[in-house]
Amino acid sequence: MVKYICFCQMTTEFLKLPLEERKSWVPRWTDLAKKHGLNLLFWGTTIGTREHVVFVFESNEKSDNYLKFQREWQGLGTPEAGRHIEYARSITVL
Repeated sequence: MVKYICFCQMTTEFLKLPLEERKSWVPRWTDLAKKHGLNLLFWGTTIGTREHVVFVFESNEKSDNYLKFQREWQGLGTPEAGRHIEYARSITVL
């Protein structure tokens, strides 16, 4: 098992959305993670970091699926890049 702890700094645009609308994105992101062979174990607010949200993903194998997921999740290389997530940093736990 490999776990990825991902800290996200959300955009001002995203933070201005009503709470229920922000929460509505999590199932979409969960489905996207599953598409890349990842399970979302936990998400919530952070304590002691500058980022707004933390997500913990898990994979049964060590592969580049997490990187592929990150590219699609953040919309890198598309007009959607930076729309919701300003930046993310991850810690891999083996």
